[in-house]
Amino acid sequence: MSHVVKELPWAVIDIDTAGGRIFFQQRWKYNWAVQPPLSFWTYKEKKEFHDNIDRRVWSIWSDHVHFKVQGSSAFAKRFQGKSIPINFDIRWVLANEHWNVTVWKIPANRFRTSSISWTSRQITLDTNDYKIRTICDSATPSVCTNQVPIAHEFGHSAGNTAVLNRGDEYKTSSSYINDKSSIMNVGSQLRNRHFRTIIEEMNKMIPGSIFSVHSIK
Repeated sequence: MSHVVKELPWAVIDIDTAGGRIFFQQRWKYNWAVQPPLSFWTYKEKKEFHDNIDRRVWSIWSDHVHFKVQGSSAFAKRFQGKSIPINFDIRWVLANEHWNVTVWKIPANRFRTSSISWTSRQITLDTNDYKIRTICDSATPSVCTNQVPIAHEFGHSAGNTAVLNRGDEYKTSSSYINDKSSIMNVGSQLRNRHFRTIIEEMNKMIPGSIFSVHSIK
């Protein structure tokens, strides 16, 4: 057995036990919405949107975090002390989705609030969400930085949700409101805590194997 795969309601996690790599994928089914008076989506526009968000998520999340494993399993012993990378992928599907994603086609100079509903597996995005945007927190005075919105929203869909008390870090109620560089705040950097939900699931996949973050770059 070279792969241990876990299908979750919100993602699939694939542990390559031979190569020592982890693959995380979400299946997204799109609902293509239009803000009048714009024209309806063409197939080319749909494909470009998906390709752009997939690339953004890959570049910001993939290969930046490495895990380590300890325990009594053969896998843990084989990779003890070694660095185990994880890659992230979004797959466009027409059925059997993890997430239903409504994407609003809006003008290039407009803004629309994006959101994630963890319980209903609903995501709302717009056509500018893969572009760099100035984001401000709710502190006084507020702090503004540049961020790619889809990378932040993907973080919610990967387990950083208020439902698990791991939501937006730019809110005044967050313990991490001062960490402005965090991707779940108003920045672009990953933190150990952003992988907590994924690690909890991975720790159930191979008996005798306990994962934790090794490094983030």
